[in-house]
Amino acid sequence: MTQKIAILSGKGGVGKTFTSLNLAAALSCFNKDVILVDGNLTTPNISVHLGAPNVPVSLHDVLKGKNHITEAVYSHHSGIKVVPGSIAYKSLNGIKLNNLKKALYSLDGLTDIIIIDGAPGLTAENIAILEAVNNILIVTNPELPALTDALKTIKMVESYGKRIRGVILTKTGNKDDITFENVEAFLGKKVLAEVPEDKKARESLVKKGILVNLFPRNKVAISYKKLAADLINEQYFEEPEKGFFERFFSWRKD
Repeated sequence: MTQKIAILSGKGGVGKTFTSLNLAAALSCFNKDVILVDGNLTTPNISVHLGAPNVPVSLHDVLKGKNHITEAVYSHHSGIKVVPGSIAYKSLNGIKLNNLKKALYSLDGLTDIIIIDGAPGLTAENIAILEAVNNILIVTNPELPALTDALKTIKMVESYGKRIRGVILTKTGNKDDITFENVEAFLGKKVLAEVPEDKKARESLVKKGILVNLFPRNKVAISYKKLAADLINEQYFEEPEKGFFERFFSWRKD
């Protein structure tokens, strides 16, 4: 049975799409066949992140009834498959959100896991996504505005009778961060992963790649691989690659 996981956030800029990309890539590291769907229909970004903003068939075409979703699945060299959205301004004209559930369910049995990257906030496309999935992850940052918006999203999800599997806390490591314990208390949800702020995140975007693949021993990559392992009940342990000063002082001790 194909597992469907929606990645949602209360606001933009918290690392939701970055998480969707890297979690998909991390799951493929465990030999899982993964399809990443860009469910952010208003402002899709998956194809932009991967350096292929224009594709012959997009999810928007599927939702207009022009194509079957299997015609919008593209293989990426990272090992994942992608169903991108269209970035064209007029692409929203004529789409039918009630086609989304049927489209996603038609992928059942064709892959192990479907990751759906939702839109930020309380949107119509996210409501359509909720009708198709039972596994929801919330992405947020350890700061009050982001947590407040995340809490609103959590309440919306629960109002539709859906259970949130947990929270992914991104861009961590600042001395002014709200603590892990306080985040869990505020949101009333378990934090499944803490992903540190790292300059390699920006570098992976510039290189139009996925950090997990470009820098597999980076601490961010390892955070996502640990999360992926937890989601599929796999054992995983890997030490992050040491930085220059860590290597230098380790050498001096030896």
